[in-house]
Amino acid sequence: MGLREMIFGKGRAEDGRRAAHGFSTFTEYQPVFSTWRGSVYEQELTRSAIHAFANGCSKLKPEVVGTAKPKLRRCFETQPNELMTWPKFLYRLATAFENDCTAFVVPELDRAGDTVGLWPLKCEGADVGEIAGQPWIVFHTASGEDRAIELERVCVLTKYQYLSDVFGSPNALDETMRLLHAQEEAQRAAIEAGATIRFIGQLTGQVREEDIEHKRERFSRDNLSRANTSGLLVYDNTFSDVKQVEPFSYTISDKEMERIENNVFDYFGTNRDILQNRFNEDHWNSYYEGKIEPFAVQLGEGLTAMCYSRQEQSRNRVTFSSNRLQFATSASKRNMIRDMTDRGIMSINEAREILQLPPIEDDARVIRGEYADATLLSSPKDDSDPEQHDLVKKDSDLHGVMDKDEME
Repeated sequence: MGLREMIFGKGRAEDGRRAAHGFSTFTEYQPVFSTWRGSVYEQELTRSAIHAFANGCSKLKPEVVGTAKPKLRRCFETQPNELMTWPKFLYRLATAFENDCTAFVVPELDRAGDTVGLWPLKCEGADVGEIAGQPWIVFHTASGEDRAIELERVCVLTKYQYLSDVFGSPNALDETMRLLHAQEEAQRAAIEAGATIRFIGQLTGQVREEDIEHKRERFSRDNLSRANTSGLLVYDNTFSDVKQVEPFSYTISDKEMERIENNVFDYFGTNRDILQNRFNEDHWNSYYEGKIEPFAVQLGEGLTAMCYSRQEQSRNRVTFSSNRLQFATSASKRNMIRDMTDRGIMSINEAREILQLPPIEDDARVIRGEYADATLLSSPKDDSDPEQHDLVKKDSDLHGVMDKDEME
């Protein structure tokens, strides 16, 4: 069984395509998606912005709540499919999301029709049709093959969703991309011209055409080649007023280039510090909340709807989280651990994870002695009740989080 048959199932595409007919939505008769033929991923600056986003998304951690569908649960706990790890899966999906404004996750099915894996799908286009009253999505691949599957079994991620009820709208970067391309062309032409013309000489008198070429080659050979070790330039009276050409590169001004770059930064919601990995804690928190977290929420909700029925969704859910404190300062980490552990909000191992330390076997929650359940404070104290003596477990700030060797 090939990879396409393993994902979509044998014969599903052909049978579905023959039976499909138009599926009407509120805003359009036939929902259609196609990739933009522009060059968003072909320019250095825009690719860097996309890479920074995909790189951040690749660190998201899948988490599953609930016990339904153990085969699928193993997929979230190990790897999404046999060829990808979760970082690779998320990186590719986020890259397609930024480039095409629509990204797809399709299920890998076993012989019983159960979902046992997940694949990010890159296609040239897709459209939605109706089969037996149910919407199906048909994917058009670069090889010319069509593959169809029920729409409810596909996770569709979108941005700029305005024209279609199902798919996102394409990127609107045409003018900025043309300016970036023009800047590169201007730099290339200036460099080539500067490397070709180095001297200008004026001819004196009447010189035959064939002699002009001969004298030009001789001037270049005698004066501009490595054979001239004297550093002295000489020429005969055929030429007069020989001048060296000062190299001049016509490029867009710094202000104009900054405006073009800011257009890209504004469009992708990033900045130069993020692209060059010079961001601080506040920059990362803003970028995470504005770019990565919405993607993580949409992906978690989409996979939940894709993998579980509505009845199962009340007890089962897929989420994606990230350790946002990985770029925090040591002071911020220390304050977070101190405030959260001594109130019992965070366990020892959760605190150790912030410090990038391995978990310990006897994980516990420690509570400082001055904190207690407010409802118990209002009730009469009974010294004979052993449970009240065990309500709190005293511990100093971080002594339970790190052992002696790790503190040293």
